[in-house]
Amino acid sequence: MLARWLPASIQGRLRLLLATVFAVGGSVAMVAAWFFSTAAATDAYDRLLISAAAQISEAISLEHGRFAVLPPDSAFETLAQSKGDRFFLAVRAPDGSLLTGHPALLPDPAERLEVAPKLGFRRFAGAEMRTVTIRRLIASPTAKGWCSVIVAQSLDARNQLVLRLMLKIGAIILFVGALGFAASLGAVRLALRPFDRIGQAIAARRAQDLHPLDVDSPRETQPLIEAINAALARLNERMVALQNFAGLAAHQIRTPLAVIGAQTELILTDKTPKARLARVERLRAHLSKLSRLTHQLLGQAMVSYRTERIPHERVDLAELVGQALRDAVPESLDRDLAVDFDARLEPVLVSGDGIILREALVNLISNAVTHGARSLIRIRIDLASETVSVRIADDGPGLAEALWDDALQPFSIPRDKGDGAGLGLSIATHVARAHGGSLGFGRTADGLFEISLILPRGLESGESA
Repeated sequence: MLARWLPASIQGRLRLLLATVFAVGGSVAMVAAWFFSTAAATDAYDRLLISAAAQISEAISLEHGRFAVLPPDSAFETLAQSKGDRFFLAVRAPDGSLLTGHPALLPDPAERLEVAPKLGFRRFAGAEMRTVTIRRLIASPTAKGWCSVIVAQSLDARNQLVLRLMLKIGAIILFVGALGFAASLGAVRLALRPFDRIGQAIAARRAQDLHPLDVDSPRETQPLIEAINAALARLNERMVALQNFAGLAAHQIRTPLAVIGAQTELILTDKTPKARLARVERLRAHLSKLSRLTHQLLGQAMVSYRTERIPHERVDLAELVGQALRDAVPESLDRDLAVDFDARLEPVLVSGDGIILREALVNLISNAVTHGARSLIRIRIDLASETVSVRIADDGPGLAEALWDDALQPFSIPRDKGDGAGLGLSIATHVARAHGGSLGFGRTADGLFEISLILPRGLESGESA
């Protein structure tokens, strides 16, 4: 929701972030400057106020048993430093009688008798006043007592000083903030320049150029370049595989189509029904090969699509094997074929895509039915602590061990080894790798050729198959 209101570019978002940071920082600095200015003005004028009150208290005397005071001119000169302020004073004897000053200016009765000046605020003469109270002990052989001096001063001068300080400090804050913001924008623009170089390097490339990027950039952008190069490498790998697959598929399809076309033309030249029947049989065989090849090409395309986009889920591998058997083993064959499948009553759970797993199993079983088994196919599901294996064995000759690695690549087995399209094992390998597993070849103890689809179980601790 917040992203809707943010600028689309990184630079715009950084500008907004910097503006927010500087605005908040400037506001905090202005508040701090206000407190500083207020404290500085208060301290300066309080010193003047205390100094004037102290000078007046020093002028209190005791003559012939009577208290008297004559405020010195220096006290009024000190108070006059606060231009435009009004001030009031009251000097009282120990008995509370007014010696001089304003009679309404009374000491706070709650204040203790201390020599130290007492500062405070008081509403007096219709305005807020800053007051200081100084008490002085006067003693003589004939009299003794505490006299009090109260001086009140208006706040106009100190408020003006706060305003002047704020204007000066605020101007400095604004200047430094604006300079820092401008410098930060320049630093952001400079820091984002490597991304521009990366973008320009990618934009300047031709569509078919998938070589790694080689851009001079700081260390912080190296992970991005490495990620781009990794993506380019994966894309290049996919493109190469696709081009190879398309080329091989086109070649594999072109051959049966040419043969079918030639056989169709030759039908017209056959003179006898027997020759035409033989020609039709050869045509049917080539159409069967083409149908199988097309089916496997579509299966390969489907597997490639789903492995990139479809999320995995829990599937029952035992049920998938049963479905694959029904799809791969035709109801009628030209030979007797026994299928031995030790079906499990409990589910065998794995994490994967059930559709492409079934496609892989169909190809493996169909491969065994079509090219391997003479009379027996045996299927077992073996469970280990971390893997589950579907083992498909047959009593055919199997693949020579020298061809095991090549058999995992599409169209890699020579065509004279059988009538297959050469994609079944490649599809199964692709599916196994997409699930973090593998395809293996071997021989059983009784000599059967065996292909194993090995998958990680993907079960959480505590679950059982």
